[in-house]
Amino acid sequence: MWILRTTLILFIFLQLILACKSDTKSSTAKGAASGKKIEYPGVNPDQLTRLRQECTSIDIISLKKEVNVSMSFDNQQAVAIILSFVTEEKANLTNMCLPEAHLVCQRNGEVFQEMDLYYQNGCNALVFMDKDNKPVAANQISNEGVDFFNNFLKAKSSQDTMGRK
Repeated sequence: MWILRTTLILFIFLQLILACKSDTKSSTAKGAASGKKIEYPGVNPDQLTRLRQECTSIDIISLKKEVNVSMSFDNQQAVAIILSFVTEEKANLTNMCLPEAHLVCQRNGEVFQEMDLYYQNGCNALVFMDKDNKPVAANQISNEGVDFFNNFLKAKSSQDTMGRK
């Protein structure tokens, strides 16, 4: 009886050890899949206001292979709407995030701010670049902005605009 009880306790103890090891492996794999968090300071509210006031046109260039689209907006209302999607919240970004588009703000034809847009796979950021095209700051995009860019930058079907194949 004593041998049976000892064997049973040893068996349960062994099962617990093995269960703990498999949990550790799965949590490590999940961490690797989500990537290492990248943090940039956010653009302060005064800089966002300046950007919204001084940007007279904005170009959106898709960086997706399957989406060959770029568009320039020079209507002040359209520019204001696009820039209103930038929030004051800190961006969500990891080393696994890939840019979906590149945005170029111009002031009377002169480039004064470039940004990379991330909004897929848990990423949410508009990364502001310096003159050397290096990231210096990042803010989140609003839900409406994510919807806008997702619709604007989605792959087109094989049908043309008339519904023909």
